Amino acid sequence: YNPADYLPVSDRDVEEMYVELIRLVESVKTDYLNTLLESFFKDENFKKSFCFHSAAKSVHHGFVGGLLEHTLSVAQACNFFAKQYPMLDRDLLITAALCHDIGKTKEISAFPENDYTDDGQLLGHIVIGYDMLRDRIAEIANFPEMKARELLHCILAHHGELEFGSPKKPALMEAMALSFADNMDAKMETMKEALKATAPGNTEWQGYNRFLETNIR
Repeated sequence: YNPADYLPVSDRDVEEMYVELIRLVESVKTDYLNTLLESFFKDENFKKSFCFHSAAKSVHHGFVGGLLEHTLSVAQACNFFAKQYPMLDRDLLITAALCHDIGKTKEISAFPENDYTDDGQLLGHIVIGYDMLRDRIAEIANFPEMKARELLHCILAHHGELEFGSPKKPALMEAMALSFADNMDAKMETMKEALKATAPGNTEWQGYNRFLETNIR
């Protein structure tokens, strides 16, 4: 059956988005970072789970393919940042962007349930993703310890602020860039979904949106 007939799905083609994502994976030339990325994104079982998951229960990208769409958008924004700000370590930033939400494959159950798992409630996707990456890094020979710490820091800090659930605030330029890209895409998608829910032709003020914390039009 076609899941789109029964479930909320991305407006974009999932396979096309995944091809774009793999291009970004292959653009990472640092061998140990590329090995890490391929161990996730070129694994068929992980791909199936990643492509079917949402990025959230309700706030943004809460549909089949949502996790993929959000991750791709964040990685593309980070790719732009790397061109705009040459001081950034592009390979580290793209790797962090592609991996920043992999914990959501275990934080949120698959459709049609699309609800928080016990691990999601007790640990959250940031800690889950940190553990997934740390364990996989341990399997890669000669992965530099400092680069591993920097990557794991980016994961821990990608929500930007302690009150937004990050165990750490960004202490690296790459972590800061990732937090900006993540927040931007989440906010833009939240606005898009809020406006999409209005009646056609309605250009009036929509009232207070609790996720955006403002009245939108």
